[in-house]
Amino acid sequence: MTFYIVIVIVVEYGLLNNYTDSHYFGINIQWSNVANAHFFGVTKRVESYQIAFQTFPFVPFAGENSTLNFSILDSNNSNINNVYAALILKDKDTGGIVAQIPYKFYEFSDITFPYRFQNNARYVATLEAKIVGDPKYDRKPLAVDFDFAVGSSPVMLFKELLFYYVLPASVILIIVSAIYYIRKKKHTKNIHI
Repeated sequence: MTFYIVIVIVVEYGLLNNYTDSHYFGINIQWSNVANAHFFGVTKRVESYQIAFQTFPFVPFAGENSTLNFSILDSNNSNINNVYAALILKDKDTGGIVAQIPYKFYEFSDITFPYRFQNNARYVATLEAKIVGDPKYDRKPLAVDFDFAVGSSPVMLFKELLFYYVLPASVILIIVSAIYYIRKKKHTKNIHI
């Protein structure tokens, strides 16, 4: 128990004092200013790249602020550096272009486009990405389409709530219950010996 407390104190002390390379109690700790996080959602593959798409809120509605989030990952599931990205939004039923967001430079490939939809409808989001240093996608953009709905029915909202909240909570509850049961069983077994 004491060992864990010492590690926590050392880590907290290093974080509070913004140390980038520290050496405490014989433990060498390397600090990094880079944090990687990716969006999770619908995923598609284009050659060696994996592109994830997620709207926020999960079910956007017309007239509300929303974001369209993309992550472009390489074959090692790592962010790609130096990406130029653009977005084309089309009405899925008519095929008409609703919006075009021009190319912009992104240092990392976790990309967010804020957008306020005017109508509840089905849409297609086309992400175009020029990847600096890639022999194929440096000049000709990597393009991938994602279908999604704005203002979908309450049934769709219920399904997404189940998938994103109830299912993970249930899995966590089962794991915690199993750990509790196993520990309790070991404890009662040790008492009877």
